[in-house]
Amino acid sequence: MPWTSRADAVAKLIEDRIGEQDLPAGHHLGTKESLRKEFNVAVATVNEAVRLLSSRGTIEVRPGIGGGIFVAAPTVFVRLGRKMLELSGEPVSVADSLDIRNSLEPLVIRDATEHRTGTDVADLRKILDRMAGATDAAQYLKTNWQLHRRMAEISPNAMLRHLYLGLLDFVSGRVHSVTAEANLNGDGVRVHRELVDAIESGSQERSTAVAAEHARLTSPPA
Repeated sequence: MPWTSRADAVAKLIEDRIGEQDLPAGHHLGTKESLRKEFNVAVATVNEAVRLLSSRGTIEVRPGIGGGIFVAAPTVFVRLGRKMLELSGEPVSVADSLDIRNSLEPLVIRDATEHRTGTDVADLRKILDRMAGATDAAQYLKTNWQLHRRMAEISPNAMLRHLYLGLLDFVSGRVHSVTAEANLNGDGVRVHRELVDAIESGSQERSTAVAAEHARLTSPPA
């Protein structure tokens, strides 16, 4: 039997054990070596089984003293506008980070409007073009966050810039997948294009109005 098939079989046995015994998140399943001995398989086989289970979010591998293979927390979804984000770990912290990031958005837009240069606007428009050409929700979200990252980089306020970018990094690093309930390339691209137009104009009144419309994009539908 190919080692990949053996790995599938070992992964299935571990999944069955977790389900049948209703093992809680954080339960220690053993180490790679103890699992290799238990199932009498090669190192490559148990490594592949662990990789499969990790990619499914079934287990987590913790290195170092006291480490090993543990039952992972269940998959959690957080709604962001018309998108559902599948997250790994710390779901409450991720949701809170999104709330804080969204609260900082008007400040980021205000600073971008006041301090933008021609180079800044050109960069934003290039990212907008990639956003408009996104072929799926994950690519759209990636370019969306690239646009907001570039906007934040315009701000001369180091505290705002680092806090906003840190929150963005925290959330984006925990997103496994993205699904969308609607075609995001319509209103999403339109509103962001209007936002960049407002930033380029230098009008705080105009950018504030578009920022309010933008905020509705990240609010869950009623």
